[in-house]
This record gives sequence, structure tokens and C-alpha cells, in this order.
Amino acid sequence: MKKLHSLLKKYKYHVIVFFTARYDIREYILQIVIALCIGAIAGLGAMVFHTLIEWMRIAINPKHFADYLEIPSIIIVIIPVIGGLITIGMTKIFPGQAKESGVKSIIRSVMLQNGHIPIVTTLFHLVASAVTLGTGAPLGPEGPSAKIGGGLGSYISTLLRLNSRKKITYTVAGAGAAISAIFNAPIAGVFFGIEVILLNDLKNESLSALVIASVASDMISKTYLGNNSLLQIPVFHIDITEFPYFLLLAIVCGIISLLFMGLSHNIKKLYKKIKGDDVIVLLLPVSLLFAFVVFIYNDLFGIGYALINKVLSNHFPINVLIMLLVLKLLFVALYIQTGAYGGLFAPSLVIGVLVGFLFASFFSYLGVKLDPAGYAIIGMGGILAGLNSIPITAILMVFELTNDYRIILPIMLASVISHLTVTFYNKGTVYELELLEDGLDVSRSRINILESIQVLSILKKDFQTINARTPLNQTLDKLLDSDSGLIVIDDNNEYVGIVSINEVRQALLSSNIVELLICQDIVIHVESLQKIDSAAEALKKMDKHGIDFLAVVEKNKVVGMVQHRDIISIYNKLVMQLEEKAMAM
Repeated sequence: MKKLHSLLKKYKYHVIVFFTARYDIREYILQIVIALCIGAIAGLGAMVFHTLIEWMRIAINPKHFADYLEIPSIIIVIIPVIGGLITIGMTKIFPGQAKESGVKSIIRSVMLQNGHIPIVTTLFHLVASAVTLGTGAPLGPEGPSAKIGGGLGSYISTLLRLNSRKKITYTVAGAGAAISAIFNAPIAGVFFGIEVILLNDLKNESLSALVIASVASDMISKTYLGNNSLLQIPVFHIDITEFPYFLLLAIVCGIISLLFMGLSHNIKKLYKKIKGDDVIVLLLPVSLLFAFVVFIYNDLFGIGYALINKVLSNHFPINVLIMLLVLKLLFVALYIQTGAYGGLFAPSLVIGVLVGFLFASFFSYLGVKLDPAGYAIIGMGGILAGLNSIPITAILMVFELTNDYRIILPIMLASVISHLTVTFYNKGTVYELELLEDGLDVSRSRINILESIQVLSILKKDFQTINARTPLNQTLDKLLDSDSGLIVIDDNNEYVGIVSINEVRQALLSSNIVELLICQDIVIHVESLQKIDSAAEALKKMDKHGIDFLAVVEKNKVVGMVQHRDIISIYNKLVMQLEEKAMAM
């Protein structure tokens, strides 16, 4: 790592110039190469995470203990408790990294922090999540995997000194790529990035990098894990004439999703009353309760893929299925609200297979012959879409897990109807509501929140100017020493425009008389700001021109500058204030 840093420093000019081109064909080739690399690295990160979980699962397997250490199986119930204690300890030692958990934190980093995820946070969630899932918590690997992939994409972007917009691009690409790898489902990984991280922003420039990275990560996953599906799908029968039952199951999935959300919300309120903000300590009694329940219903232990396969093979009587469904709903909500590290996708699949199987079994009992295995698969799509507000991802993920075209139409119906049921009742998607609780109204965007902030309050008087007549080589030297870019002035010290390393790069690529160029030839004649302008107006202008700073001018004289990162910083403070007010209420 030190060698890489020293090389970057030694060849600072070459790296910056090469990695900041906009319009040259090499820029597009470079984007493909970086996306492939980030996809491969995110895939490797997901495989390391998968391996850690598997090692822990094998090491603490009750049969392993019983065969080699002759420990009574009752002792094995302490394993979730040990996992809970380790998780609590890690959370207490690293509180800053611990609070940045879940998919929501990735969305916030993309929207508020230009995709920046510290590498320490990434490593923390790699270890903490492996401990949580490896000791049997009934959560899934997708949230931590997305965090790991997004963090690796962010870190590589930082090493390469990419600008904030490209860092966002590769953070999103890394998150989607990790999902592709962990589920061995590249198409679902792409749409996870679109529906969740980008909040359905189909115009976002991250899309191409997301697709390329997901392909690369899936290749890594298939090399490491093989081309085997996570699920063992039995032979099943469904018919298009069963359409009314597909529709009814979709509504049931939406209702079950809403019931889970209500349960989770009430548990959250109860936790707050008991322990205030320090709810992580409640993970210990929850782990203890879960340990005793697992001793009776040991199929609840762990992520749940084995349980899905057992349900699909008709392994359980109906009364046990009902009990497993109730307990799964309860403990997933309990673990999620204590701050345990894990995702909701895999639990959604487990809940969905139980709901679908029970649905078909109920109607079979009434005399309507429905195949429980087929409806269990449909239920997976319905619950996955309902609980996570990801209808397209749910359709594609279940399809990629089953590889059966017969199931696609029922899953489409179940996923969309379940999603619409939840969205209609909640007046928004799951992630929109979670972000709204944090004071971030996605529908209004950050622009509205910044309307009340004047440029004067975030103006920086420490800025660098350069005369428009300065030769290009001197301009480049000064740019390499600047924090963001240079403000260009004329001989009368009046504002002309701005210049950044991108403009120098273009000049070097497109001109045969570089030595004759001066700063005036590459300046961006962008409109300046006034002190009374709002931060929202400044942000709009920066986004319009693809720049990270603007000059503040009075009577044609430069009096300061405003940087993109300062606007984001003040926005974060406003969001935190809204969070504190919401908590006080």
C-alpha cells in the first residue's frame, strides 16, 4: 500500500491528468477498466465475507463440537450469545463505524458525502457482520456485502484521486457488484443499484459502470463458488388459470410485509423507551432468547438458505411451518432494531417461502389443488419486493435463483402488487421513509433544504487566483498545488472565469501548440455567485457545469469562493439538526 501511495505521489501529474479526461475516447476506455477492476475487487470482497461466515458456521457447528469435543448439545445455545457479546463489544469500541450500517448508510453517503465511505468503516462491517451472521443471527449477507463493495469502490476512487462525481459512480458500482457476487445474480445486482442506491434515477451516469462491475464480480463469484444456485428447486407445477390465486398471494405478501413493518416499528419504540439511544445492549437478551428458541427450532439458526430448501422439499408439517414463520418474523425484527449487522433480503426470501407454502397448503386443504413449492417460490418474490421496495430486483433475483421461465409471470405479478400494496399504505418506499426519519426528504431533494442558506455563510476567503495571460505550463504547476482549482482574473483583477485540471488535460490532448497556450485559452466562463445567493443556487450551477467550486464576485472583483464539499457539509449539519428535533419530539 505504501508503494502505491509513493508511486501516486511521484507521478502525480500523470495520474491526475490521465484520470480526469472528459471527452477523449480514452476516458471511456478508462471508465470500463476501472469499473472492471472495482467489480472484480468487490467480488473478491464479497467472497472473503462469504468465506468468513462459512468458516465460523463450520467451526461452531453443533455436530462438529459433539463429534470432536464431546460437548453436550445444550451448550451450543450459548453461540448466539457469544456472537451478541462480540458484536456489542465491537460496537462500543468503534461507535463511529458502527452507526454507518445498512443499505441506508450507502444511500446517504452517495447523496450527502459524494460517495465517500472510509476504508476503516468497510473493514469494520466486514468483520462485525461476519461475526453476527456466523454465530447464527437470522439476518442476511446482502446489506453488509453492499457496504463492503461500496466501500471498496469508494476507497479505490480515493486512491486514484478521482473527482466526487466519479467516486459516487464507483461507490454505486461496487455496491451493486457485491450483491451480484453474494447472490450469484448479476442482473439483480444491477437493478439493486438502480432501485436502492440510486433510488430509481435511471439518468444517473453510474449505470454503465454498475453493469460492467456487476459482470466482473459475477465472474469472480462463479470462479470461486461455481455456477450452482443457492437454492435447490424441486419439480413444481403452476398454471396460468391460477391467476386469481397469484393475485391473492400478492396481496397477502403485501399485508405480511406491512405487518412485519408494524412489528419492527413497535419494537423500535419499545427499545427506545427501555434504553434510549443505547439499544445495542439489548442485543444480549435478544441473543439469549434466540439461543433457547434455536435449541427447539434449530432451522432458524443462520441465514436461512437451508431452511428454504427444506420447505421446498416439503420437510415440515403445517404447524411447524406456522411456528417458524411467526418466530422468523419476530426475531428478524428484534435483531434489526437492536442494531445487529445484517440485511433483510435473505430473511425476506425465507419469510416469502413460508408464506407461499402455507398459502397453497391452506387452499389445498379447502379442496383447491395448488402446488406448495411453486407458490413458495412466488411468495419469495412477493415478500422480497414488499419488505424492501425493490419490485424489479425481486423479480430478477428470484428468476436468477430458479432459472425457470415458467415462474416469471407469477413473480412479476406478486412482486409488483405486493410493492404497490406497501407503498400505497405507507405513502412511500421503505428507503424513502427511513431517510425521511433522518430528515432527508428524497422527494424534495437537498436543493430545497439549502434554499435558506446564503453563500455568505459558507464563503471561503482563502482562494487562489491566476492571471489570464499566464502560460499553460505555469498554470499547470499552480493547479497541481491548489486544493480544487484556480479563479482566473484579468490585468485589472476583475473576474474572468475558472480553470481546473480537466481543462489542462483537454488542451494537452487536443492542441499541437501547447507551448503557445495561455490560461485564457482554457478558462471556463462560468457565471459567478453573489454573497446573497443561496447555497441551493450554487449547487445547481456546479451540477450544471460539472465543477466543484465557484467564485463569489462583488463589483467584478473576486471576494471569495464556494466549494461543493462545503455545501454538502452544511447540508449534513442541517440534516443532523432535523434528526435531533425529530428525536426530541
